[in-house]
Amino acid sequence: MPKVMNFSENLEKGFEKIGHRVRENIEKNPEVKESSERAIVKESIVSIAREVPESPSSDQAEGDGKPSLLPSYFVSEDGSEDEAKRAVEHLVDMTLHGNLEKAIQISKKYPAFVEDAFHDALVDKLVPELKKKGILP
Repeated sequence: MPKVMNFSENLEKGFEKIGHRVRENIEKNPEVKESSERAIVKESIVSIAREVPESPSSDQAEGDGKPSLLPSYFVSEDGSEDEAKRAVEHLVDMTLHGNLEKAIQISKKYPAFVEDAFHDALVDKLVPELKKKGILP
């Protein structure tokens, strides 16, 4: 079972947006209730990402020695990191510190697989919190 993080107050705005989108998806699409929790949350994140315009910012991922925030399929057996892994960790860390929209804007500058891994990593972190708040059953 994934460890539930204490989310900063700065994340609440982005978290509320994701939670609202999850509720909206469940209410508007009864067939969504048959989907997995992960699929519901990921689709909600992706739908928000579609609405966020790209930014002219030149922010790039930076390694900071923090524990991995990557989805399990993205971590290599030897634990080595490459630019894509560092990018995903940077984006997730940015999101968890309250900059969801900026992280989404920056993720759009990377190849699609990095953006998708970022969404998966967010799902891993958000599903337990959405359950705790009663947004997911």
